[in-house]
Amino acid sequence: MKIITLVSMLFLFGCASNQNKPIQDHIELDNASNIVEVVRTYRPHLWTGFKILKLNPELCSLKGQSILKSLGFKSVTRNLKYDKAKYAYGNFNDNRAAITCAKLDGQTVVYSSIAGPDAKIVERLRNEIIWKF
Repeated sequence: MKIITLVSMLFLFGCASNQNKPIQDHIELDNASNIVEVVRTYRPHLWTGFKILKLNPELCSLKGQSILKSLGFKSVTRNLKYDKAKYAYGNFNDNRAAITCAKLDGQTVVYSSIAGPDAKIVERLRNEIIWKF
C-alpha cells in the first residue's frame, strides 16, 4: 500500500512540475486491463452550430453524410441505431466532425460539432457544413 501511495505521489508531483510540457502521456486501460498510451500533441478546438429543419432525422443524416463527402471528409459513416436521433461522422485530416439530427417538437434539429488542431480550419468546416443544410 505504501508503494502505491508513493508512486501516486511521484506521478502527481511529476505532472505538477511539468506544466509547460505538451499535452501527452495520458494513460488509459483497454478492456483487457492492458495499459494503452494515448498521445495528444495539441489541444483541440471545438466549434458547433445548429439549424432547425423540416426533414425527418433519417433524411437529415443522409444529407449530413452527403455534405461531409462533398467537403472531402473520409471515413464517413452514419449511425441509425437510436430511435430519437440519427448521426453522421467523418474525418478531414486531423479534424473530426459529427452531425446529429434529432426530432424535437415535430421538427428536426441538426447539430454539428467539429474538433481539430487549427481553430480557423475548424470554424470554416463548421460554417461549410451548416451552410449546406
